[in-house]
Amino acid sequence: MKFKLEYYWFLIFALCFTAFNQIQDNIRPNYNGDNSIIKYLLGVAPNFFPAIGIPALFVLTIPYVFNKKNLDNWFIKKRHLSSNLISVIGLVGWEFAQMSGKLRFDWNDILWTFIGALLFQVIWILSPQKYKEL
Repeated sequence: MKFKLEYYWFLIFALCFTAFNQIQDNIRPNYNGDNSIIKYLLGVAPNFFPAIGIPALFVLTIPYVFNKKNLDNWFIKKRHLSSNLISVIGLVGWEFAQMSGKLRFDWNDILWTFIGALLFQVIWILSPQKYKEL
C-alpha cells in the first residue's frame, strides 16, 4: 500500500486540530494546578498548534485552488511558504482583532504563532521529498 502525499499532510493537520481542540475545550478549562509554566503553555497552545496544522492543510489545497496544471506558479512551487504566510497573516490578524472585542489580546500568542510557523517549516524541510511533490 502506497502512502500518499495527501495522507501525510492531512495527518499533520488532524493531529494539530485534535491537540488544539482537546486543549481548548477539555484540558485548559479543567486544569486546576498552580504550575505557571503549564498555565502558560496551555494559554499559548491554541495559537501554536494551528500555526502548524493550517499550513499543512493549505499545502494540500493550494494546488487545487490555483490550477495544479500551472506548476510554474510561485504560489504552487513554494506552497509551503505561501501556506505559512496565509496562516500567519490570518492567525496574527485574528489576535489583533481580539483587541476590539471581549477576547484577550496577548503578545505571547503572536510569538507562539511564529514559533509554530517556524516548526512547520522545519517539518517541511525534514519531510521526505516524495511528500513534497505534486
